Amino acid sequence: MLKRFSGILLYLLITFFIVTIYLDQPTLFKKLETTVFDKLFQLRGKNNVPDDINIVAIDDASLKELGPWPWSREKLARLVDKVAEQQPKVILLNLLLPADPARDSAAALAALASSIGRAGNVIIPYRYSTSDFNATGEGIPDYLRRTSFIKYDDRNALAKKPPIIAGSLSLPEKNIAANAFAVGFTGVSFDYDRLVRSDPLVLSYAGENLPSATLITAAKYLGVGRDNVVVHVGKGIQVGPRFIPTDHAGRMALNFNGSPGTFKRISAADVMEGNAGKKALSGKIAIIAFTGSNSSDIYSTPVGTDMPGAEILANSIENIVHGNFLIDFGKSNLINILLMVGIGLFAAIILPRISLMYRLISLAILIFVLINVSFILFASLDMITKISYPVMMILFFMIASPTIKSRREAEPDEDADDEEIDYEQLLSATPLGGTSTPARTPSFSAAVAPAATMPLEQGRTAPLSRSVTAVIDREAHPETNFFGRYRVIEPIGKGAMGMVYKGLDPAIDRPIALKTIRLDSIADQAELSELRERLNREAKAAGKLSHPNIVTIYDVGEEGALQYIAMEFLNGRTLESLIREGHKWDYKTICKIMIQTADALDFAHEHGIVHRDVKPANIMILENDRVKVMDFGIARFDSSNMTQSGVALGTPNYISPEQLKGQPVDRRSDIFSQGVVFYELLTGERPFKGDTISALIYSILHTSPPPPSELNLDVPRIFDKIIAKALVKDPDMRFQTARELADILRKLI
Repeated sequence: MLKRFSGILLYLLITFFIVTIYLDQPTLFKKLETTVFDKLFQLRGKNNVPDDINIVAIDDASLKELGPWPWSREKLARLVDKVAEQQPKVILLNLLLPADPARDSAAALAALASSIGRAGNVIIPYRYSTSDFNATGEGIPDYLRRTSFIKYDDRNALAKKPPIIAGSLSLPEKNIAANAFAVGFTGVSFDYDRLVRSDPLVLSYAGENLPSATLITAAKYLGVGRDNVVVHVGKGIQVGPRFIPTDHAGRMALNFNGSPGTFKRISAADVMEGNAGKKALSGKIAIIAFTGSNSSDIYSTPVGTDMPGAEILANSIENIVHGNFLIDFGKSNLINILLMVGIGLFAAIILPRISLMYRLISLAILIFVLINVSFILFASLDMITKISYPVMMILFFMIASPTIKSRREAEPDEDADDEEIDYEQLLSATPLGGTSTPARTPSFSAAVAPAATMPLEQGRTAPLSRSVTAVIDREAHPETNFFGRYRVIEPIGKGAMGMVYKGLDPAIDRPIALKTIRLDSIADQAELSELRERLNREAKAAGKLSHPNIVTIYDVGEEGALQYIAMEFLNGRTLESLIREGHKWDYKTICKIMIQTADALDFAHEHGIVHRDVKPANIMILENDRVKVMDFGIARFDSSNMTQSGVALGTPNYISPEQLKGQPVDRRSDIFSQGVVFYELLTGERPFKGDTISALIYSILHTSPPPPSELNLDVPRIFDKIIAKALVKDPDMRFQTARELADILRKLI
């Protein structure tokens, strides 16, 4: 009975397994869905966009004709006047205009403010920096408050689904902002892979929720006033008759109309010299933006890696003005689960009834149909469907199908299994010593005898026993053993997965340190092989680092169940032991220690290696306060608990927020960890604390430590700013390279 329904059960179990994974939403599959989403954009190509959004580009031709960037405020005032003469409906002056007394006279600022005021429809942007906490204090200027949102469908829901929080604003010069029609924020929203796929429309600051420049521009173009804008918390924003779908943080998914160059550009030089036509911008949206070849306002998107910020704004405004929104059909869990259950029921009911060849053909056709329907829905209706889970389920069906017999193939065996056998008749029909053997009598002895009677060679022992014995002997008597050609002299330390010995390279009579990692506790052979391969690869990569502040790795090898790494032997003490003993340094020496550490990290980063475990225990202090950073590339293995990404799970005092979140780790994670070490050297205390691991992790993710000068009044306040920049939660706001930190400290001393 069970055999008859084994195929149905297997297909249903696979369906249940995939649905469970879908409900868990692992990061790997989220990234896969994002990759599919990006590919759909690339396959779709360019949309035919209306010409009601134009970019007035301050391009290379304009710079050649009218002078190098940055332009004076008087020249920008003339550009605004020339654009306003063509009577566009809205002007988005996408240039940051902070007050700069060293460059701009009061007359120049007044000229630009006057031009903006005369136009009457100019929107000025400002930038912001994110924070985990909302700003408090004096609040916001009147010219910002007059554009803030005043209507909500459920104001109480804001506490559960808040928009992006700003810690500070970079506002334009006061007189310019006051003369503008409105002031709105701009700023891209990066995904995990540094690509821009959404545009934030709402920003929380000082108790107010503020609109973006794109939202204000679109509302002005549509003729919708502030009183007709309603925030549906966690769902979207109603702008007059237009409903803009957003996520819980007020971000709109961008429906890119094509690669860079999709929107019409008019050179600022042509506008200034009257060559663009008198009515080229009449009744349209004009985005004035700097697009010269040395512009830093360039971002990676699904449709191109060099998308100017002005084009991202143009796409966002076009989406709102024309209702060109992405429809997330796959957002409903119920729809996705029903689709997978439907495919699973089809497989369970139909596939066991047909032959293997037709089974595989049916599944291949099903994948082909899913992919094509998904593309058609996206290209024609801007509808996003999540097909990676159903496709993965079908692939599992294809892998499992050869193990399942069709009903026709299984029937003869099933009938035979149901027959009753008369064992007494079977035995009596075969005389003792006879040669006839019933065809269905199993021959157990033939299967077992070879293994039971095979003699072992004299003195031979099982390989596993030999490995275990070697490990035990070596741990008990290290002075009598060798690792490869290296002689072990004495143990000098113990790690979570092995010992550290002082050794000798007899070939050149050089003292070395031997770090061992025990692998015998790993039962899974596939995991063991992968760990060996990774360890060898990391050690070889770290061995290429030749720097005065990095411990040199000489060799890597394997001895029995131990993996060993031969490295430079140092006469010194770890920073951890010195801190524990309460050792005090002057601030100049602390800077020198941190400079050398940063130099070591920067050198490794430039060679593609991220340490991932920067902490005092991995920083060795030698004579004359010389620094050696240890365990590059191999620190991640020195733990009894490991994740698949190889991140150590010890007490996370020095781990960056992105490591704790399981996000991709780069050089900026090491900079955060060095900032924690720096803080501890200055104050004698760690910046993040907690009575439990959970409390400590929460502290790292959500709290900001007090400035070092508050804990130690002798600490110069300049260190507060350096530490704050190293420990900021957002990697984009930190020092971007260790060299930046080292250079600042060099200037300081």
